Amino acid sequence: MAAARTVLFDFDGTLIDSDAVLQAPFAALGLAEVDFPPLGLPLPVACERAGITVADYLAHYDPGAARPFPGVEAMLAGLDRWGLCSNKDRATAEVELARLGWKPAVAFFSDDFGGRPKFLDPVLAALALTPGDALLVGDTAHDRACAQAAGVAFGLAGWNPRAVPEPGDLVLATPADVVAALNSPP
Repeated sequence: MAAARTVLFDFDGTLIDSDAVLQAPFAALGLAEVDFPPLGLPLPVACERAGITVADYLAHYDPGAARPFPGVEAMLAGLDRWGLCSNKDRATAEVELARLGWKPAVAFFSDDFGGRPKFLDPVLAALALTPGDALLVGDTAHDRACAQAAGVAFGLAGWNPRAVPEPGDLVLATPADVVAALNSPP
C-alpha cells in the first residue's frame, strides 16, 4: 500500500543516535558540558555560541561514530521515498549518509539554508509536495517549529529518550510507527 504522505526526517537525534558524538568535539576543545550549545542548532550558530570555529569543531568530529537508532534501518528500507532536512553541515552529512548506505530522495542541510535554521519550503518544492502531503519526524523543539512554520504535520521521534513531547505532538514510540503514521489521515 502506498503511503498517503511522504516522510521528511531530521538526521541527528532522529535517525542516528548522535548526541554524544555531536558533543564530543566541544569537550575535546575544552568546553565544560554546561557550556555546550543546545542540540539541533545549525553548526555555525552552535560554534559561535561555544566560542569556537566550525573548522576546529569539524577537526574533532568523528563522522563514523554515530549509529542508527534500533529499527531505523528497517524502517528506511521499507519506505519508497523519503527526504532529509537537517541543520548538519552538508560535507559531514554526506560522509555519514554514504557510510550508512542511505539514499533519501532529497537531502537539505545547513549549507543549503545559508547557515540559518532549516526550513521545509525547498524540501517540499524539490519533492513536489504540499504541506498536507508530508510528515516531518524530528526530536527537538527546532524540528517541531520547522514543521509548524511550514504547515506540515510533526511526529516526535519518541525512540530518542531525550525527545520531550508537547501537547499536540504525534509521538512515534518506535521507527516502525512512522509507516503507520504516513498512512493515517493528517
